[in-house]
Amino acid sequence: MAQGDLNTTSYVILGLLTAKDRSAYEIAEQVGRGVSALWPRADRQRYNAPKRLLERGLVTARTEPAGKRRNRTIYSITPQGRAALTEWLATQSQPPALVFEGMIRVCFAEQGSIEDLRANLRNMRDQAEAARNLFISNAERMLEPDRGSHPERRHLLTLANRYMVGHYAHIIEWAEWALSETDSWPDTVSPADTSRGRTEEILKAVVRQGREG
Repeated sequence: MAQGDLNTTSYVILGLLTAKDRSAYEIAEQVGRGVSALWPRADRQRYNAPKRLLERGLVTARTEPAGKRRNRTIYSITPQGRAALTEWLATQSQPPALVFEGMIRVCFAEQGSIEDLRANLRNMRDQAEAARNLFISNAERMLEPDRGSHPERRHLLTLANRYMVGHYAHIIEWAEWALSETDSWPDTVSPADTSRGRTEEILKAVVRQGREG
């Protein structure tokens, strides 16, 4: 059953529904627990994607009361939805793509002040620390015998969790290094000449590390 026009967010939602039926709010809650760090588009598309899956017959929807004079829509995955997810898992994934505004700001920092550059580096570090702590909390939650979510896929979530903690730890380490490197810079322009030797030293180390790694 070809589903080539579905996007990755649709398969994220199908994957979340394999464990239990969920409302749109519960889907959004699960996305916020770490999925959005891996696939940011899931956070933006989480409310519209279930409707598309419903149109395709990959999920069903039912209405349940949710307090006084309120109802909520609960989505359930269908056998066709499980088949589509299984088929998608057998296909080749796209190459990883990094969405990193802070690094773009670094690349064009000569157009701004040294204070702006260093503030951006500190912000990148702080954001990475917050994201790393989220995944550490997820790991701690998985260790709790009664509170860990999705015990049937804990071994798989552990693989992803280890990567994400390491990923953000690397950003933190890099940001601290970059803050140290720029500590003596008087501005964002003159180091192009005054720090030329240091720049070449770093680049040679990068090439050496890349070839040895």
